[in-house]
Amino acid sequence: MDIFGDLSGIRLTQLEELKTLSSLRTERPELIHVDLLDGLSILTDKWNKEIALYINRTGRVNGIAVGHHASVKLPSVRVREATHTRCIHTHPGGNFQLSSVDLSALESLSLESMTSIGILNGKITGAELACLTEDGTILTSNFSPQELERLDYDEFLSENRTRQTPITRALPEEERAYLVSVENEELAQEILTELAELARTAGVKVVGQLLQPKRYGSSVSYLGKGKLETLNQQLQNTHANVLICDDELTPAQLRNLEEYTGIKVLDRTGLILDIFAQRAKSREGKLQVELAQLQYLLPRLTGQGRSLSRLGGGIGTRGPGESKLEMDKRRVRQRIYILEQDLKEIRKHRLTQRQQRIRSGLQLVALVGYTNAGKTTFLQKAMEQTRAKGESLSGENKLFATLDPTVRSLQIGTYRQILMSDTVGFIQKLPPKLLNAFLATLEEVQNADLLVHVLDASHARALEQADTVHEILKELDCADKPTITVLNKTDQVEQISDLNRLAQQLPHPVSLSLKQGDSLVPVWKMIEELLPEN
Repeated sequence: MDIFGDLSGIRLTQLEELKTLSSLRTERPELIHVDLLDGLSILTDKWNKEIALYINRTGRVNGIAVGHHASVKLPSVRVREATHTRCIHTHPGGNFQLSSVDLSALESLSLESMTSIGILNGKITGAELACLTEDGTILTSNFSPQELERLDYDEFLSENRTRQTPITRALPEEERAYLVSVENEELAQEILTELAELARTAGVKVVGQLLQPKRYGSSVSYLGKGKLETLNQQLQNTHANVLICDDELTPAQLRNLEEYTGIKVLDRTGLILDIFAQRAKSREGKLQVELAQLQYLLPRLTGQGRSLSRLGGGIGTRGPGESKLEMDKRRVRQRIYILEQDLKEIRKHRLTQRQQRIRSGLQLVALVGYTNAGKTTFLQKAMEQTRAKGESLSGENKLFATLDPTVRSLQIGTYRQILMSDTVGFIQKLPPKLLNAFLATLEEVQNADLLVHVLDASHARALEQADTVHEILKELDCADKPTITVLNKTDQVEQISDLNRLAQQLPHPVSLSLKQGDSLVPVWKMIEELLPEN
């Protein structure tokens, strides 16, 4: 049997001794074979490390792990076996109290019981045993060394818990996300704040976050070894059941993190795709989301770990293509080809519409900007102030509230008629593949005669967000288009000097607050100035 964990400084002969001890079978109603416990006590004291064992219903040891002096990472256990598995681990230093991490592991892994045994100078100081009671709460009992020796484990269980507690009772019903970012420290808080907002938009509760300085990140497991250990403890303490990473993970990083944490892992791209899946309403939008999902998942369909099993539901699995995500790679490639052909037909249809628009003489103004900057609100206010016809638009205080493009005909000035298009918001770290999947939608930007860049002027990193938008426009070959910058949310700007400084660095700025209902006439005048009639 393999021994997992921190084996540094341990002789091979001592590991063989532990393997030999683990072959001892515990008979009912014992908690643990007395000779096995004595051997664990000696090795714990000798190594000054925690040792954890899994013992199944037949009394066989089916998992061994060695940790540090204050913690041990539990080996993985199959869900079906967990409810018949007891975990017994030692605490060097004599403290036998179960930690919050221990109790969280009992609940999240749905184990039969969790026991900690204090060891000092090779002798047992006491033990604490915990199990889930009938109403789902955790019951703990302390035992002296003598009481532990006489303990009837079967009687303890029958008195203090029901039959197997199903895993659905142990895990929280809501999705609880723990956020992780590998980033430069000066950018860390802003990055994690945006990631938390993305998670909120996706409908999950954020229960914690962890930062790894970029210089200490790992190409194999995303986080360094020390941070992985900290992460595992935090996941158990917070009852998190999904881990969200702020970068696009490689398939190997994703797989390694899932194997290490035992929970679903989602990267930034997967999170954004989940939001897109919820937002897509039109046939075109749904096709684009499905294509992006399949292109993202194709290299990750390994058939191992949770890479496939995580597709059973919840965040990261929604969308029009979800029923097809478990196909084998060959069928996925076939589906990708079909979707690409469908989107080509949509582009042909858009080309026909564009030719009709050109013949009509109407010019197209496209709204662009960072997500949640106020583009949809701008178009709604424009419709109200110009009394334009069309279905009312609802701007939400969420990222990517708009996915499908919306075009409205507006009359600005006395006679001037234009078309205005609302498009999907931009965001930093937007993968090129994701951008390519939404080219059909972004053609509204590429074919626009003028751009109106709506910017949240109150945001602490407004200039950086403007730079992100400019970089994406360059990727779309749109950076040279005439652009008006609408500095929105000026009512929330604390220092007018900050607003003036921002305006000086951006093309054709117009400052206003859409929330306060400011007039858009200055924008219309600038459009007429920059966009002469055909």
